[in-house]
Amino acid sequence: MKPVKNENIGYFCFLVIMAVLGCIVFFSKGKATSSNSSYVKPYHTKTGKLVKGHVRKSVSTDPNAFKKRNYSKGYYDRKKFRYRKTKEEEK
Repeated sequence: MKPVKNENIGYFCFLVIMAVLGCIVFFSKGKATSSNSSYVKPYHTKTGKLVKGHVRKSVSTDPNAFKKRNYSKGYYDRKKFRYRKTKEEEK
């Protein structure tokens, strides 16, 4: 008597391969987002102050990023008095 070949084995292999590929795609997306930012654990400074845990944003790789950051800081430093109320307006 010959052994009977199971025809469903092809479908089973296809489902297993698709499940493995789906897991790879799902977990690779998680790694891509985690490389863009990092979690900083809570810690104490030299003076004993507790700093809460937080997510640190990634640093841009754009060549003009440094120039843009400095311009932005200077922009807000120059314009800060424009948004403050004068003593007459506060009364």
